[in-house]
Amino acid sequence: MTFKKSKPLRIELSSLRSQSSGDGFNRSLSEAYPVLLKRPSGSVLKDMVRECIPLAIAQAGAYISNRSPRMTVSSYLELFQQSETNQEHLLNYDEAHDLRRDQSGRYPVIMTWQISFDQIHHIYPKATDLLALMSMFDRQGIPEELVSEGIDQLQFEDTMALLISFSLIQVEIGGRLFELHRLVQLSVQQWLKKQGWLYQLVKQSLRVMEAVFPSGDYQTSASFHMLLPHFKEMIYFTKKLDDNDQLNMASIASRCGWHLYLMGKYEEAEAIHRRAVTIHEKVLGAEHPDTLVSVSHLGSVLQSQGQYEEAEVMHRRAFASREKVLGTEHPDTLASISHLNSVLYRQGKCEEAKAMH
Repeated sequence: MTFKKSKPLRIELSSLRSQSSGDGFNRSLSEAYPVLLKRPSGSVLKDMVRECIPLAIAQAGAYISNRSPRMTVSSYLELFQQSETNQEHLLNYDEAHDLRRDQSGRYPVIMTWQISFDQIHHIYPKATDLLALMSMFDRQGIPEELVSEGIDQLQFEDTMALLISFSLIQVEIGGRLFELHRLVQLSVQQWLKKQGWLYQLVKQSLRVMEAVFPSGDYQTSASFHMLLPHFKEMIYFTKKLDDNDQLNMASIASRCGWHLYLMGKYEEAEAIHRRAVTIHEKVLGAEHPDTLVSVSHLGSVLQSQGQYEEAEVMHRRAFASREKVLGTEHPDTLASISHLNSVLYRQGKCEEAKAMH
């Protein structure tokens, strides 16, 4: 596939020197740089400085200067780190009319990125489709298998080359993993909201993840570790899903929870399994086989944490429903008997456990 490639859109920024931006603004910037560089390695603002995103730093200085003395660099950083909503608000700041900036450079950070997305979408829509999908996952270590499904290799390479040329993504060591800058990810998500496409991408990302997420066994642990951060990122976007997408989420959650259980991360596994139980109960009903699998897994995790009473409740529930729906001799029913026996013995209820045989 060939396409005419235009140069990335550049928005000229006015000088940040005192004659064009005001002494207060410069003081904010000069104070901001050393403070930002001391932030933890995961800080978005630290990335702005190290990766030379002057517009973001300029906006920080403008925001602080317009609200001085109530607003300081430290209080700005505290607000910025509190939530993604705060980050969106601060990066969309565009009220610094008294900073004597060139008005052609008044675009805030997110708007600047979104102008580039609009341009790319006009040139090559498949590139923005791919970028949008990538923005649903954790921004680092995005494996090719998560974003290449349904795209032939040549088309995929052309699309990635365009995104790399616009500096919207980076290739990590080895060439099989990709990375988005946090500001790019945030801007893409806001662009998707603006276009009304966000939950369409949430659904797509869930379907992709459900197809590639590994089963819960030791042989697939490497794949699990690679995909876990991306699944955790997706959890934040699951409030408005339909039943089918909720079931995709529950399917991934069950496999994820079982991996965490095998790794001995019982608290994390418990939280994930509770989510799976809740979804299965709501969509499929209390006695559906998939619901009972989730209930049984939750019972095992609770037992491993010494929460024997609640574990017993889960295993009794799974046993009773499986006996009713599947019959006494069904393998799943027999497995529930075994699990229930185990948790009864753990509580010293030996006579009751023997009666289960």
